[in-house]
Amino acid sequence: MMEDQDTKAHIDPKIIVALISGLVSIVSAMIPMLDAAERNFAMAAFAFLFALILMGICVFILFRKRLYVAIAALLMLAGSAVSGYFAQKVVQTPSALTYLDASVSVYAGSGERDCRDGSYEQCAFVAPARMSSYKDRLYVIDGDKIRCLERGEAATVPFPSSRYNPRVIRNLEADLYVWAESRQMESGKYQYFFIRIRNGESEVVSEKFEAGAFDASVSDFAFSRGGALWFIRLYDAPGEASATLNKLTYDRDADRFGPAEWVADFPYEAEYMKDARMAFDADDNLYVSAPGKGVILRQGRDEQGFTVFAGEEGEREFNDQGRVTFSYPTALLPENGALYVLDNGTVRRVRVEGGRAVSCETLAGVTPDAAKSGKHNVRVLEAGEDVPGSSFLFQPSVEGDLAFSERGRLLLSDPENSFIYQILEN
Repeated sequence: MMEDQDTKAHIDPKIIVALISGLVSIVSAMIPMLDAAERNFAMAAFAFLFALILMGICVFILFRKRLYVAIAALLMLAGSAVSGYFAQKVVQTPSALTYLDASVSVYAGSGERDCRDGSYEQCAFVAPARMSSYKDRLYVIDGDKIRCLERGEAATVPFPSSRYNPRVIRNLEADLYVWAESRQMESGKYQYFFIRIRNGESEVVSEKFEAGAFDASVSDFAFSRGGALWFIRLYDAPGEASATLNKLTYDRDADRFGPAEWVADFPYEAEYMKDARMAFDADDNLYVSAPGKGVILRQGRDEQGFTVFAGEEGEREFNDQGRVTFSYPTALLPENGALYVLDNGTVRRVRVEGGRAVSCETLAGVTPDAAKSGKHNVRVLEAGEDVPGSSFLFQPSVEGDLAFSERGRLLLSDPENSFIYQILEN
């Protein structure tokens, strides 16, 4: 009992209460000053520290008076409950990404906002956006022009830009197809066409599509193995908003496309699909991004209807640790058992097995929140630089695109800074 009296004389419980109150006040004042990732770390640390403090109080009471064993046990249980509550609040944040050892460098472009042909180092782009590759050629929509990168040289492709604005570009073997907007408006409506460029000659190969102020725009198109042209058509008029999958069947003998056919409705309305992209893999499975929902849809070659392939509806965060979630997925590029995704400033790779997404890693880019925090060593890449993928700043653009070069290097177009980058795994 003498030891208990000494302890009581030297350790005033009021001091302990004051210390705990001061600690809680300091942590509470600091948390709003932190970014999202740091707040989660602080909450986790605070929960752990809070549990330790409660356990310390329990031990202190146990040594002072054994009659308080029941109270100590209750305090320990309370500490565990509070710790568990805080742990549930520590959700995955925009920095919950698993970066692979990759680097980013300039593939083409001098950084000048101009349309100038020449070598990859000397050429210039206005706003390189949608891309498509075939063998050793890379086609890029650059403003109102189409550029071709081949064997170290960039050149402008003959295209009637005085009559059409190119919007989306795809290859069907050696032929180049363009979804283009007519510069001539009739009856206050925009007119759109699918145009084929073959041997330097351009021709309209589809019916005329009209779009008024609200309806009938196309966000992307792609070719299946049979040569059919599939496209996403959006209707966003007052009282009627839908997103549908359509196709133009290709008659190889007659070398022409039939009229547009409705295939299916997407499970989301047009407002969630306005920047949607689509792509077929080598096995003719179709992938479609739904940016407004933060998910990627999949329809197998022999399946009817779409299922969520990756992402969680409504979870608009970056995460590839455990469950996979996306912020705003747009461009898709299937290749060699993987699906590359451009996700709101980051480039991510989803591994595919048996039609399922089994894992996800981040190759390059930082999240917008991390870029804005000013606490990370990120910057816009310039010609001649080579930076780690985790330090690469890509300003999010819904027109940015992914493609592969003739050497199998992953390429990323940057309309905001007039570059085309290459991403290499080290």
